[in-house]
Amino acid sequence: ITEEMVRQRPDLERYKGRKLTVIAWLWARTVKSPNPAFADVEVPLASTFMLSTKKGKEAYVEPVIEGRGYRFVVKVGQPEDVDAAKRGTKLARGANFHCVMSGAVINDPYIKAESMAGRMGARLMAIVAEGDRGRVYLAPTPEHEEIAVLAEPTWKPDEPMNRDTQNLVSGRGYGFFTWSDLFTPRQLVALTTFSDLVAEAMERVKRDTANAGLPNDDQPLRDRGAGAAAYAEAVGVYLAFAVDKAVNMWSSLCFWMNDRGAMRETFARQALPMVWDYAEANPFSSSGGNFSHFLDKVAMAVGSVPAESTGKSNTDNATEQARSNGRLVSTDPPYYDNIGYADLSDFFYVWLRRSLKRTFPDLFAMMAVPKAEELIASPYRHNAKEEAERFFLGGMTHAMQRLAEQAHPSFPVTIYYAFKQSEKQRNTGIISTGWETFLEAVIRAGFGITGTWPVRTEQAAALKATVNALASSIVLVCRQRPTTAPTATRRELVAALRAELPTALAHLQSGNIAPVDLAQAAIGPGMAVFTRYAKVLNAEGQPVSVREALALINQILDEVLAEQEGDFDPDSRWALAWFE
Repeated sequence: ITEEMVRQRPDLERYKGRKLTVIAWLWARTVKSPNPAFADVEVPLASTFMLSTKKGKEAYVEPVIEGRGYRFVVKVGQPEDVDAAKRGTKLARGANFHCVMSGAVINDPYIKAESMAGRMGARLMAIVAEGDRGRVYLAPTPEHEEIAVLAEPTWKPDEPMNRDTQNLVSGRGYGFFTWSDLFTPRQLVALTTFSDLVAEAMERVKRDTANAGLPNDDQPLRDRGAGAAAYAEAVGVYLAFAVDKAVNMWSSLCFWMNDRGAMRETFARQALPMVWDYAEANPFSSSGGNFSHFLDKVAMAVGSVPAESTGKSNTDNATEQARSNGRLVSTDPPYYDNIGYADLSDFFYVWLRRSLKRTFPDLFAMMAVPKAEELIASPYRHNAKEEAERFFLGGMTHAMQRLAEQAHPSFPVTIYYAFKQSEKQRNTGIISTGWETFLEAVIRAGFGITGTWPVRTEQAAALKATVNALASSIVLVCRQRPTTAPTATRRELVAALRAELPTALAHLQSGNIAPVDLAQAAIGPGMAVFTRYAKVLNAEGQPVSVREALALINQILDEVLAEQEGDFDPDSRWALAWFE
């Protein structure tokens, strides 16, 4: 911290002459100004200028216009215009900003055109350093910006993202085509270096453990080796996990949480949202983004895993597997089209493969994760939504049939399903294609649903608090439907639902199930009624579909809740109606 910095910021007096360790560099993506008068100026796309919103520790960035350019200065305390500082250069939801030089609107089509043409850049906005009792926010320096630009990785994961990742990676439409595009050059250097050090560490561990008395054989871990080579490879696996944790924290899709003064990792949820102003962590600080922290987390996991029993993991096609024969089964299948697991897995796989392809050559034989047989309803793989739905229904039916045929008769099969109902229809209530298609597969497989267990599995993280997410997973309890199951009419189904659902809902409510989960949990008792019959026929003698059964369950759920609300005072009834 120089005297000049202290003159500009008296609050830095205590650090004068000291070297502070960087925690993170905060960057804003840039595009050329759309105003012809400033067409040569790269202007920032900043979603906020606030660096810290902690009470009494506020800090913010202020762009200062100088001639035909600008620079960023960092100030402490409350900004004069708090709302403007919080907004940065952002105008509205999505990719809509304004130019700091002219005020011109920078809209989404313009940003996409510039970025897809390779003209999106980045500008260092601020530096976060370790202080005596907290964070120190500093203005960017030319030296810090220049050294970042000079980084040249010797390798990078150039595997292309699938075109469907535009739904999973919002940056896919902003010039990100390969997995390496999600990392800065300096991050690529760090990740490549640490990945390569895994092999070097394994050689050293092998030598040291052989000297310590373990058999110095070459039998590998994948062949159940127990000597120095296998031990070294086991250590290498844990080190590779630490590197993959670093991958999660060292991408240009991480951002700075100004309310906490900490980094937010890439995967806060099962998607890769575009980040306009990103945080680049220092691997060698003593804060959350450093590599020692990732090693400690892996060591904690290893230390808490029971060592008395053997765990096995196998890869099998769920529609053909025979491993469940005579066993108790609890499974968590894919949720229709909610998440592209295989596409997202490549983000980590490309780095794991670099670290462990020699240790597990069969496991990492492919350049990317297999995707064609993944049992999700992904339209881009099947050219149409209807084809994707047929693929999911057919595959899930076969998978459920394998479970139904092989499951141990003394125990139910439990299936976790946390797919939220979301599709509204005016005449039939709320119905979800995901639920309908999945339940159709379960019923076709010969299962009857005997109940549901809402299990609180979801963490209410900061990002999840902004969406109407499920707080629980709904566990379906299934048994094979008896061959002697009777046939019923639609009228009999409705009568049974009206007779049994109120008691079932009261039982669920007594267990303090979250209101947001009640509609999902009610599917279980409702489908238990529906699936006790071999068929339910309508007035025309046609089978009642799962879609119609779901609509009836939701309709009767609304009736029961409305009746419960009748016992409340008018203000409470109004509040409940407003909440719904």
